[in-house]
Amino acid sequence: MKFSDRVKKYYLSKEIYESLDDDFPGVYALFGLCNDLAVSGAIQQGEEMYEDLKKGKLREIPDYNTKEVTKFENYERTGKMRHDMRELAKGGDKIGEVLYKLFKPIWDLTMEDLYYINVEKTKRLIELIIKIHAAIEEADPAIFEENFFKLMNCHDWTELESDYQKEKKRHRVTMEWLQEKQEQELQKVLELDIMCHADEPSSQFLESVDYEYHRGCLSCNFKDSDDYKKAYAKFMHYATRKENLIIPDYGSYGKYIALHQYSFRQEQKIALFKVVKSLELIQRDMVLLRPELGKYLGISNDEGIEGSRYFAIYINLLKMFEKPWFKEFRSDKKYNLEWIERFLNDLLRSEWRDAIADEWQKPGKVLSVQGNIIGCLIKADVINGSDLSVASAIINGTDRENKTFATYMGRGKREPYCDWICKYITP
Repeated sequence: MKFSDRVKKYYLSKEIYESLDDDFPGVYALFGLCNDLAVSGAIQQGEEMYEDLKKGKLREIPDYNTKEVTKFENYERTGKMRHDMRELAKGGDKIGEVLYKLFKPIWDLTMEDLYYINVEKTKRLIELIIKIHAAIEEADPAIFEENFFKLMNCHDWTELESDYQKEKKRHRVTMEWLQEKQEQELQKVLELDIMCHADEPSSQFLESVDYEYHRGCLSCNFKDSDDYKKAYAKFMHYATRKENLIIPDYGSYGKYIALHQYSFRQEQKIALFKVVKSLELIQRDMVLLRPELGKYLGISNDEGIEGSRYFAIYINLLKMFEKPWFKEFRSDKKYNLEWIERFLNDLLRSEWRDAIADEWQKPGKVLSVQGNIIGCLIKADVINGSDLSVASAIINGTDRENKTFATYMGRGKREPYCDWICKYITP
């Protein structure tokens, strides 16, 4: 193997280690040993190459980014390996003792025995893969609907959310702008050919879809084509339109993704979920402008809040934080509206969502729940100020009204979900 390849593979191994998420610490132990073998081999080969260079012999032209691979922090990364190795060393055991404890069931086997065990396990794995594939083919679409948002949120949408917020600041956010934005986000992913594995639409369906509305929301410079129109029709096999909102059928759409996952290009795999996340962000703002649209955003999975009883709470609380008092009393500029959106979303997906929703739905309890959550954020140091000063800024009412809200805030600090909020702010 070339020295350059050894360096790049060792460098890459550090990145791979960062992504390890295995409950069996033997993986970490063996990775650490393999890392040592890899770096030792690279050092030996590098020393030989350097000695040859001094003698005027060039084995290869180095093919790596020297600035990148000569920074120690790029190998140390987050310190995960240091932490894991310390955990494995806690008992004071030597390497051999650690490995014996981890691999005791197979410790006395020969390497040939290990090979044949591996053969049998590989066959079992193949059988499982076949069964899983068959189960996915036969699965009811409801399974994919119930798990769709959990799968979607395996991706990191922080950059997408940030870009969307920046774009909103550059425009006047009207219903017309949001409707056009919705269609343009769909256009972006359709042009990546994400519907390439979907069945061809019938002539009747092709003519029945509201393509002209969709086309009318795109740029005047958009180049129309029959292929693009077919791609739109294919997508609308997996969605419906309600008062200009595109509502995906998460069950059938999720099954389409699952059946063809391997055949998609990497950018398509992301785009298939990205379009749904984009629609979610845009439609959330549509509902802010027209709350009655929320009835169309029903999601049957346990993770989502849109269209559910939690969504009304989310919208109400978000509007409260949009008022000037929050900027005045927040402890840090990092606690902006984007952060609040994420916090409320996560709170209303947490194990406390039902307790909050049950209390919210009791007569006259809306202000109480609002105050409880503000009180928790004061305790978690997101908001600075006394209960009464913050309450007065929010309510801006009579002394009695302000004091009542301050009392709700004080009670919030004793709510069982306050610990969850404090841990959320400072994990």
